[in-house]
Amino acid sequence: MTRDKPIKGIFFDAGDTLFEAKAPIGTYYSRFAARHGLDIGAETLGPRFKEAFQKAPPLAFPDASENALPGLEYQWWRRLVGHVFSGIDFPHFDLFFDELYAFFESESAWQLFPETKSVLAALKKSGFTLGIISNFDSRLVTICRHLGIHDFFDVIVFSSQSAVAKPAPGIFKHSLKKTGLSPSESVHVGDHFENDVTGPQAVGIKALFLNRKGLNGTYKAHRSIRNLHGIHAFLKKR
Repeated sequence: MTRDKPIKGIFFDAGDTLFEAKAPIGTYYSRFAARHGLDIGAETLGPRFKEAFQKAPPLAFPDASENALPGLEYQWWRRLVGHVFSGIDFPHFDLFFDELYAFFESESAWQLFPETKSVLAALKKSGFTLGIISNFDSRLVTICRHLGIHDFFDVIVFSSQSAVAKPAPGIFKHSLKKTGLSPSESVHVGDHFENDVTGPQAVGIKALFLNRKGLNGTYKAHRSIRNLHGIHAFLKKR
C-alpha cells in the first residue's frame, strides 16, 4: 500500500474564502447609485447582480497583452454592471461605475475572515508553499496588500491574467507550473464546489470544500471544513 505524498503546497480561492465584502454587494450598488441620483434598493440590485454574475462569460482574456489587461477587465465589469441596471433610467451610470470600480479595489470594501491571518501565518511558518487561484482581476493583488496578506503568498494567480478561469484545468496547471509543485503534493481550499472542488480534483489536486454555511447534501459528503482552521486538522490526519 503506497502512502500519499506529503502536502507541500496549499492553494486558496480569494473572495468568500480569505476575505469577504464588508456589506452585501447590492447594498454597495444601491449606496453608490444614490450618490448619482438614482434611488433603488439593495433588495432589487442584489438579485440582479447575482443573476448577471452567473450569466457573465469567464473573466479571462486569451491572447491579451499585459498592457491591454486593465482595459479589458474594466470593460468586462462595466458590461456586467450594465446588465444589473438594464431597463433602468440612469443618466449618470458612467460616473457611478467609475466610482464603484475604484471602490472595490480599496480596503474599504473588504474584510478578512477572523482566522485568515493566523492560519496563513502558521502555514507559512511551517514551510508550506502558499498560493491563490481565483476568478478575479488584477485588483486582487492590491486588495491583498491592503488586507495585509499579500506577502504570505508565493504566487497569486487570477483568471483575467491566466487566459482561463476556474473550473477549467488550465488555471490549476498554470499555478502548479509557477510553484513547481505536483498535483499529488498540493491541496486547494475554496467555497465554490464546482470551481474549488471539481476543478482542482480534475487535475489531481486534493480539495477541501470551505463550507462556512453548513450546506448539506453533496457538499456535506465531500471532505469539507467550516473555516480555515480546519486545514490544520486535515494536515494532521495525513
